[in-house]
Amino acid sequence: MTNKDKTILIKIISYINDINDYIDGFNYDAFIKDKKTLYACSFSISQIGELTNELSDLIQNNNSHIPWKSIKGMRNKIVHDYTNVDLMILWNTITSNLNDLKISLEIILSNHIEP
Repeated sequence: MTNKDKTILIKIISYINDINDYIDGFNYDAFIKDKKTLYACSFSISQIGELTNELSDLIQNNNSHIPWKSIKGMRNKIVHDYTNVDLMILWNTITSNLNDLKISLEIILSNHIEP
């Protein structure tokens, strides 16, 4: 793993932690009514997608269980077609998928710790 990959993985995990902080205590109805939280989460998801574009092919190919294409696709939808983002899909991604992604990324990092 390159230092760049390690830095990117740490940044993605940081964005996931931020999103978890943003939505703490929220349900879907509260989420869609709170523009600051909605925008903060959308921005963070778009940043995660952007960062995955910078990961090496080696990391992505060796971790094909992670839906890299879907992560990038969500970023593209938010950035290029924000007004048509399905907020239920965004909420489900945030509440159902991000913690699994975080665990996978932490495993990748732990498997590449230098002695």
